[in-house]
Amino acid sequence: MEAVRGKKIGYLCTFTPKELIWAAGFLPVRILAKNQPVSLANSHLQTYSCSQARGSLERLLKGELDLAGVIFTRSCDTLMRLADVWEKNSAMRVYNLEFPTKIRDSTLDFFKRELYDLKSTMEEWSGRRIGREELITSIRLYGELERTLKELFEAQPDYEIVLKAQSHKPDEVLKEAKNRLSEVRGSERDRGRKVLVTGSVCPFLEITDLIADAGFSIIDDLCTGTRFFTFETPKNESEIASIDDAMEFLARKYFLKAPCPTKNYENDGRFSYLLERAKDVDAVIFLLMKFCEPHFFDYPQLKEKLEAMGKKTLLLELEFPVSPEQLRTRIEAFYETL
Repeated sequence: MEAVRGKKIGYLCTFTPKELIWAAGFLPVRILAKNQPVSLANSHLQTYSCSQARGSLERLLKGELDLAGVIFTRSCDTLMRLADVWEKNSAMRVYNLEFPTKIRDSTLDFFKRELYDLKSTMEEWSGRRIGREELITSIRLYGELERTLKELFEAQPDYEIVLKAQSHKPDEVLKEAKNRLSEVRGSERDRGRKVLVTGSVCPFLEITDLIADAGFSIIDDLCTGTRFFTFETPKNESEIASIDDAMEFLARKYFLKAPCPTKNYENDGRFSYLLERAKDVDAVIFLLMKFCEPHFFDYPQLKEKLEAMGKKTLLLELEFPVSPEQLRTRIEAFYETL
């Protein structure tokens, strides 16, 4: 399996089950845009597509991505159409994982069947069978990594480590996260005004550093932050007795993932989740990617509900390349209003 392990499989959405990729012997690598201008990708995607989609395609067209294949998990319309463009402009294998938009018990069986199809595809790509032991080992590894990152972020957020967790070997990142946790455990969390930072992808450490440097203590709901590792465990991993148990576990785990605006939840689950997280904060920063329609559809109602709770809000609209200094002034001024 180690010969395969050196090969990487790219993914763009945190709803992609990394456990199946790792169990097949591949390294899951999240494709994120770089903080650089986009030129080549503009010939294939409209300029009103988000920077994450155009920036990721830019990296492909510049030959920066060494991947054996890419998994596109159904999320927003832009990323789903990017899959077609990607397939036509690269020799990489491309797989589309249909993740239900409605998170319901009635759609769980459909997703479980999709996971079985993804398992077969990973076996075909790797030339190796994914057995019960491989699945359980991978599920346990990622479960431990996610729990460790959760503990670390409760003590002291570390966005460098969580970005590594999305592209580096999970066993190596787990060791680093445990070492970091032992350093900060028992220490007092950063003082300052608490702020909930919610939004889509933010792969640039400079931006979270700006918010912290302004004096804020960050609690986040970012796709590249806590939403990457926040799952409710459907049952104990030790109870997995068969491959079908493992697939059922994964299906339920990803249905119980931290809610995303690209999904529809019963009883306004996404709003309830965010309002609960905002209870004890002083302010909320919406760190939204320009042209990210799912987040902007939610923004007006969320802003209204949060301000009704007495929370100050700030909208920061990102488009790559980002100029940190332009953001610094707005963030510092916002802190002063508190």
